[in-house]
Amino acid sequence: MLSRRAKLTYWMSRYLERSNFTSRLLISTNELQIDLYLNDEIAWKPLLSVLGLTKDFTKVKRKINEKNIMKYFISEKINPSSIISCLQFSKENSLIVRDRLPEQSVIKLNELFLSFNKSITKNLSKNKYLDLLRSVIQGSQNFMYSTDLEMQRNMDYQFLRLGRFIERSDMMVRILQTQTLRSKEHNKDYEYLTLEWINILKSISAFQAYRQYSNQDISISDIINFFLKTETFPRSVMWNLNQIERAIYRISNKNELLKEIKEIKKNVKKYKVQIDKLDKLLIFLAQIIKKIT
Repeated sequence: MLSRRAKLTYWMSRYLERSNFTSRLLISTNELQIDLYLNDEIAWKPLLSVLGLTKDFTKVKRKINEKNIMKYFISEKINPSSIISCLQFSKENSLIVRDRLPEQSVIKLNELFLSFNKSITKNLSKNKYLDLLRSVIQGSQNFMYSTDLEMQRNMDYQFLRLGRFIERSDMMVRILQTQTLRSKEHNKDYEYLTLEWINILKSISAFQAYRQYSNQDISISDIINFFLKTETFPRSVMWNLNQIERAIYRISNKNELLKEIKEIKKNVKKYKVQIDKLDKLLIFLAQIIKKIT
């Protein structure tokens, strides 16, 4: 059984990473809708579907549109995966285990929460909302940098890493699911769909890394393989699975979870992306999420 402290550290890290990736998803979806003139259903509905929140959303909001979904994911406290909820959970956990964390890390996280909480009480314009999301990305990264630079490499650090990389791999798969659903649900030509996938690369600051990874013409299958399989980019699924494996090994090298992680990695490596079989890709991604979580 995990100690209470280990659980708090693990979930503190997961919630903070979730706030980072949720911010990225919202920004990229907004940019995608503007650049490619997508309607609200095509642009925003996949976010609810892949996060399993469609039913909960319809209980508090009647219509799927940009304004309602942005508010639901940014400031709706009834949504446990909203950014405000994630930051609050993360901050509360950090205060309980603050004696095990670098002082500056706790301060940075508390400042991020207070600043975000203060901002969402104002009547913000759309551009201000986007600036706020960027501040969450930067603030969460500042916390990560601080812990990486200042924490001892003890069990607390390993559980912090474990939470971070499990959440990151989970969210990366969900990003793939989101765009795969969009590609499946609207009938556009290949060049148009490729532009959508390029936007996803840019949303996680991965476009340059992808171009270094592939010296061929940009293709959707290449982009998906990059997201899934490359072992040199810190947001790819495979890279994060490797980090999960290392963290688990350092916690206990006899842990049965090591076998499960190795099996997931094996499945990811051998999977062949087929753009004409998106249903098959969605099934595979759902299986990966189930195994990771």
